[in-house]
Amino acid sequence: MIKKTSSASTARRFMRAFTHDLRFPEYFLDDHFLSTLHTYFLYLRPGISILEKVFITVSHTLSEVISNQSLVRVAVVFLATFSSYASSEASVDESPSGEELYLEHCDSCHATLSHQVPSEASLRTMSRQAITRAMQSGVMKLQAQNLSGLEIDAIARYLSIELVTEVSSDVSCDGVQEFSLEPSWLGWGNSQTNDRAQQIELNESSPPNPQLLELAWTFAVPGADRMRSQPTVGGGVVFIGSQSGSVYALDAKLGCVWWTFNALSEVRGSIAVELGEEDLPESLYFGDFQGHIYKLEALTGRLVWRRRVDPHPLTTITGSPVLYEENLFIPLSSTEIVAAINSDYECCTFRGGIVAVDKASGETNWRLHLVDEPHRQDSTDSDVSFWGPSGVPVWSSPTIDEKRKLLYFGTGQNYSPPATAMSDAIVAADISTGRVVWHTQATSGDMWNGACVTNGSNCPMPSGPDFDFGAPPILVSGKSGSDYLLAGQKSGMVFALDPSNEGRILWSKKIGRGGHHGGIHWGMAADEHALYVPIADIGEHPFAKGDRRPGIHALDIETGAVLWSHAEENTCSQDSFECFAGFSAPISISSGILFAGGINGIFHAYSSSTGAKLWKFDTRREYRSVNQLTGKGGTIDGSGPVIAGDMLYLNSGYGRYGKLEGNVLLAFSISKD
Repeated sequence: MIKKTSSASTARRFMRAFTHDLRFPEYFLDDHFLSTLHTYFLYLRPGISILEKVFITVSHTLSEVISNQSLVRVAVVFLATFSSYASSEASVDESPSGEELYLEHCDSCHATLSHQVPSEASLRTMSRQAITRAMQSGVMKLQAQNLSGLEIDAIARYLSIELVTEVSSDVSCDGVQEFSLEPSWLGWGNSQTNDRAQQIELNESSPPNPQLLELAWTFAVPGADRMRSQPTVGGGVVFIGSQSGSVYALDAKLGCVWWTFNALSEVRGSIAVELGEEDLPESLYFGDFQGHIYKLEALTGRLVWRRRVDPHPLTTITGSPVLYEENLFIPLSSTEIVAAINSDYECCTFRGGIVAVDKASGETNWRLHLVDEPHRQDSTDSDVSFWGPSGVPVWSSPTIDEKRKLLYFGTGQNYSPPATAMSDAIVAADISTGRVVWHTQATSGDMWNGACVTNGSNCPMPSGPDFDFGAPPILVSGKSGSDYLLAGQKSGMVFALDPSNEGRILWSKKIGRGGHHGGIHWGMAADEHALYVPIADIGEHPFAKGDRRPGIHALDIETGAVLWSHAEENTCSQDSFECFAGFSAPISISSGILFAGGINGIFHAYSSSTGAKLWKFDTRREYRSVNQLTGKGGTIDGSGPVIAGDMLYLNSGYGRYGKLEGNVLLAFSISKD
């Protein structure tokens, strides 16, 4: 069997050897260098390509922090020294049993009938690479921290289907890249107000209209089972991140590759595009799964700077950063909500919030935490320390109110007691200082983490509904000229707040029954006529009330009155995401047409004036992509349609929580006839 050692112990031994046994004083080394290395080695697994991981870790770190040649010599000696550590960490006599390991370490959670935790059957639809990645560096890394590399591989082999893995052969564009003055979609919501509206010349057609959109090209992301990084478009180029951390600059018309940049981990949010002279792309900004923020040259993909924006080890960036004047505003979320499933984990210490950094240097200008510094509250039944207050993540992009110089954003629940006032709320902060000006809480007392799904010891009591504001608020003007801040919650509630009167609630309306995946999950859309609300209403939920209403619903901005409602029927009777016809992904609107991608992988177009269905396209198929790979479509979730000129771009595939995995960016040409 495998001789197992603690990953934390391995990390401590490494750091001691690096700074003491090898006589390299800590003051000689960059603090960020040591911190990054320690973070990587805390989660390294012995026995499987460990030196390869070492080289990757060191090369990524050195590219950021080296300022003199002495650190190069340090790294060389380090690689030689740690090779002996790696080779001694594991001794293998026989291959471990994947089935036995799964039953011992995994089955108790995945046997739970919940859409928050994928079932064993759902796991068996995933690739070996995806399962391995989740346990080594993704959402399950803490749960798998006491498993060796060979044990992780055995579990992945036991669960996964055998797939032929193709090597990417990215097709480079011919000629020299030049930006052009083409229509754009520069950030997550296409505007500072996050309305997800784009005006182009279209003729609204009567159904059926199979020629409304025509598939022009596809790009298959190698090694991915989900597509969460919504594309952005500027200068005739599509910018998109990926699960592996690769960032691609693709020709908007052809899909060929202008350049590729490799981030340290998954890029989940959209890439913010900054325009320079002549309104052409100049710089790109984005975050990764490990909480780093990046600035690249838009034309070349060259790294300008990289910073880790929060000290908590489980901080991640799920929302897209937003630019305003000299600041870049970064929402902070966390994977601690999943780490809490582990009964040995001391839950919880993450503090959600917003960080403002200088766009030129990456230096922090201000930081807003939404809960106080956590302290030890008590011990769990497993005699593990329990900490709080914690949580209140910001999952999505902030909204800019230029008139009032305010930053608006929605928050999530507390992870541990005590419950606080800014959870499940809409918060307004001063753009210059980060000072909270006002906040409006929709659900009080909401304390919840992943342990509540499995009845684990880290679940707070009483546990709450997990009713985040995952969708960013939308700032719009009504017909009367008054401003409205519109917010949709996972509870299925929609709120209209008065931005001129400290967020006073003007009206509220319950549209869906709610759930862990929404209700309203990732984003609504608005124009001068109405607010358009996508509803998911997936699965059972102890706090969900009312009938399921998956579909699209239009509300009057000033009154909340329902203008029309189009509920989608599930496509089959079995409990499968192939059947769920609701909408978790954000929707987009252009010239009287609503575009919405479904949990079941069906892409729809509706009339914004009547709700009539104009067109649909089943993305659940295989595609031969422009980069010569076989791509696959699946669930549309997390990111929504992007419209730029006569093109529309859509991600398909979401291999999380048992949903339908996939790895394609679909590019459609829009018919104007």
